[in-house]
Amino acid sequence: MPTAAQILANQTNAQHSTGPATPAGKAVSSRNRLNHGFRSSTVLLPGDDPAEYEALLTDLSEHFGPTDLTDTRFVREMADAEWRLRRVRSHMESALSRHILTLAPQNPALDPLDLQSLAVETLHLTGCSYATWLRYETKFERQYDRAYNAWGRYQATKLRHSTAEIDRDIERSCAILPAEPEPAPVPLASNVQNPGSPPDNAQPTSSASHYSPSAHTGTDTLLQDAH
Repeated sequence: MPTAAQILANQTNAQHSTGPATPAGKAVSSRNRLNHGFRSSTVLLPGDDPAEYEALLTDLSEHFGPTDLTDTRFVREMADAEWRLRRVRSHMESALSRHILTLAPQNPALDPLDLQSLAVETLHLTGCSYATWLRYETKFERQYDRAYNAWGRYQATKLRHSTAEIDRDIERSCAILPAEPEPAPVPLASNVQNPGSPPDNAQPTSSASHYSPSAHTGTDTLLQDAH
């Protein structure tokens, strides 16, 4: 356990170690992690082509078609991850190529394939092993996939909300429309007669109104007998 004197000495020393004070020193300190760019939050490093990065971002934007700020964020994250992934692969190729050129004079009997294998196995002697490059490659691949999957989930959420809004609009429209009136009953025609009944203008008939020859013949006979 540190003594009181040691604690006081540490506090005194800390006051003399406050970091760079000049603008130039602060600028250098801010770039301490940019030695190879794979731990840096900065996307573009010195020597990178900004136009090439913008072309990549434009291609991804045209492909995914962002429509709001959240869409744009996911697309930019994919562009950043893809840019870093391309960089680490370029650096890996460059490191292996340079290491092979160093090993070739030392191993003239090796064929190209064996020379490449030896370069992979001994790349750690240059300060960065092949496994380190692969770890960074996997890291940026996962970053791209994570941004892409988040973009896909966001699209599904927007689609569900859009569908729900359409359903609500349909329900509101149906509630506003007036109810259709019931059809009025069809009145019966006044001149429709019951089956079998005589028409209204028909004259009633009686037995006296009909002329019967036999009836007149009988009446004449009775008059003749009276005379």
